[in-house]
Amino acid sequence: MRRVVKVSRIRIIITIIVVVLTTLLTGCTGKEPNEIAYVVALGIDSTDDDNYKITIQYANTTQISGGASESGGKAGSEIVDNVTIEAPNIYAGVGLANNIVSKSFLCHMQLIVFSKEIAEKGVKDMIETLVRSEEIRPDVFIAVANTTANDYLTSVNPEMEVNPAQYYQLIYQKNQLVGIPDGQLREFFTGLYTDNYDSILPVAGVIEGAGGNSQNDDKGQSKDGQNEGSEGSSESLDSFESKSSDDKDENEKEKDAEKNTSKYEYDIKNYVGGETAIEKKNKAEAIGAAVFEKDKMVGELGEVETEICKILKGDYTYSYLTYYNNDTPDIPITVKTTQQKKPKYKIDTDKKTVDIELYIESDLYSLPADYNVENKIEDFERDVANYTSSACTEFINNLQKSIIVTF
Repeated sequence: MRRVVKVSRIRIIITIIVVVLTTLLTGCTGKEPNEIAYVVALGIDSTDDDNYKITIQYANTTQISGGASESGGKAGSEIVDNVTIEAPNIYAGVGLANNIVSKSFLCHMQLIVFSKEIAEKGVKDMIETLVRSEEIRPDVFIAVANTTANDYLTSVNPEMEVNPAQYYQLIYQKNQLVGIPDGQLREFFTGLYTDNYDSILPVAGVIEGAGGNSQNDDKGQSKDGQNEGSEGSSESLDSFESKSSDDKDENEKEKDAEKNTSKYEYDIKNYVGGETAIEKKNKAEAIGAAVFEKDKMVGELGEVETEICKILKGDYTYSYLTYYNNDTPDIPITVKTTQQKKPKYKIDTDKKTVDIELYIESDLYSLPADYNVENKIEDFERDVANYTSSACTEFINNLQKSIIVTF
């Protein structure tokens, strides 16, 4: 009888404990979701007084929650807001920005953008600050803006995503497919403290022209919706009238893009961020690579050079490559290439040479009309191998002459 009573008491005590713990679970000791502003990107520029100009881009949750589907929101530029302040470091800037915006910032960003000027001076101190934060994930993407970080972030106008974080994730995860490198924080941080490699980061740029300056919309208003002002308006009107419709549709930087002269990626321009000729509402793009020696940017690679660099490192997955063809010199042939496994390196320390064996498979995709390449497929395959080898050798030689990079 006593044993039954004892068991019953234990059950009652356990029941009371469970009830108490359940009531505690219903409370929230932190901030409510509607009190938080979720940072999706951070831009860092230099100033004249040794401070930093910090652009905080955060999700406009009122527009995202009201958006319909993953295929697009109300308007691309409306799903994010930007606030810019000057501060001696990143977290001081976030603290100041918290006094401007009603909600509190949570720095779970997808992208951090440095200006080219800052990257050339060195980013070691800021990288170490970032890796110490419990809010910033080690897989956050890092990029270098070849204009300013503020210009890049304020020009972002996602056309196909409701969620701005997903936009950056999709853009910068394309490093296995197109001419941009993998630029995650953990890889860059590791490169600072190892002799195994130096890092390359994506180049973020802004397309100019194609309907006007990236900071203004088609109606001649600034991005925040305010008019440019009456002062100097006649000059703006005169310059607008002097431009033909053809001029408005041209990207000013595209004219200066260097054309690749080798038979690998034949007749393709070696674009970097902001130079493509694509007409689109979103003027922001990522293409090409910023080359670092430890924490300092020492050079820049175009899209074609970045592609070659990734093939040599074994970071390339697949893409469409264009090759010169002897039988149809005016019409190149496009193949889909896949890197099946990592390259094999043979180092001769006496001769100071490196032999690199690449494993690439290709499928024909684009051919000249009425041209039967199958009749000469062995010749074409041999030519493609030679063109790729020559392009890789030229790339390494040019890189050694201009900058020192350890792959």
